[in-house]
Amino acid sequence: MDDVHGTPITFRTPDVRFGATVASEVPAALDRYGVDRPLVVTDEGVEEAGVLSRVTDPVERPVETHYATTEPGTDDFEDLPLDDVDGVVAVGGGSAIDTAKVAAVLAAHGGHPADYLGVGRVAGPTAPVLAVPTTSGTGSQATQTAVLAHEGVKRGISDEHLRPTAALVDPTLTEGLPAHVTARSGFDAFVHALESLTARDHRWVPERPITYQGANPVSRPLSRQALTLAHGSLERAYADGGDRAARRAMSLGAHLAGAAFSTAGLGVVHALASTVGGMTGRPHGECLAASVRPGLTYNLPARRGEYAVLARDLGVTEAATDDEAAAALLAECDRLRAALDLPGSLSDLGLGTDDVGAIVERTVAQDRRIATNPRTVDDRLRAVVAAAFD
Repeated sequence: MDDVHGTPITFRTPDVRFGATVASEVPAALDRYGVDRPLVVTDEGVEEAGVLSRVTDPVERPVETHYATTEPGTDDFEDLPLDDVDGVVAVGGGSAIDTAKVAAVLAAHGGHPADYLGVGRVAGPTAPVLAVPTTSGTGSQATQTAVLAHEGVKRGISDEHLRPTAALVDPTLTEGLPAHVTARSGFDAFVHALESLTARDHRWVPERPITYQGANPVSRPLSRQALTLAHGSLERAYADGGDRAARRAMSLGAHLAGAAFSTAGLGVVHALASTVGGMTGRPHGECLAASVRPGLTYNLPARRGEYAVLARDLGVTEAATDDEAAAALLAECDRLRAALDLPGSLSDLGLGTDDVGAIVERTVAQDRRIATNPRTVDDRLRAVVAAAFD
């Protein structure tokens, strides 16, 4: 059991409905939040799969539609149809939901997305945002951050005003996902759970404008449950997209992981993945897969005991020593990545030893993520990244 200390903890979450068919409640939610002229943010794949119509056909009011890019950047918002919009509905994965969050900011406060990069730069509330995720990965429907590419680097807009007003998490919307999307998004949820669970303790993280406050008695139970769900169901959902029990477990696990890391923060694995994503343009889940081994290796001196406990709890080792058990956790991450046919190294993303300096420099600069890493992230990362190319 987590000790409850005297250090204050802040926990925030959208209004949430979880379960089969809750996506049909969009019209009632729009009524509840007083939205008469919504902007729907989605992507072409969601529309082509017939998922968008399931969500929007019952909406009997004027609707504008915007299609998000796969990896949104700060220059992708010039054609937003924001005239007279009084709310935003996101129907899609993390990119669509992040795009919707930024659209709500621009509708309320104007300017350019780059104006809001960083922490706590949104002046006030936005129009209501209703998030309807169609993947089980980013957990963006629960978080206060939108990730955008800016000048070749994955950056974040992080502000409590970005947290969606409500989330309708309907596992049935994920049943038709292609296997490669299931793999990428699901591995993101797995790493969210793992990193938030093993983040720096909240007592040692200085207070800041967002609730990335370190692992704490509120976040840890969510992270543990999310990790158990993702580890136990991701391969099943990947192998059989129609496995409803696996889809439901992944939907719940991804949402809980989002709620957990929006309270606890993440660490160097996600910082590395954001760096290499900005350098290569590869999907986030692939970048995470290539970054998980070097990131966890870097944190071993600070989290060997915790990694050992997790390996035993997940049933991947019976090793007697913590050194052996911690190594088994890293090996399990490698095994899961390979089972999902995701990239196994930074080299697989097209990077080389000449990129080590840039990777380290851009990762160390990510204050939002590395503030909650259990080990201070500095130039010691260079040797671990270099070794990843051996």
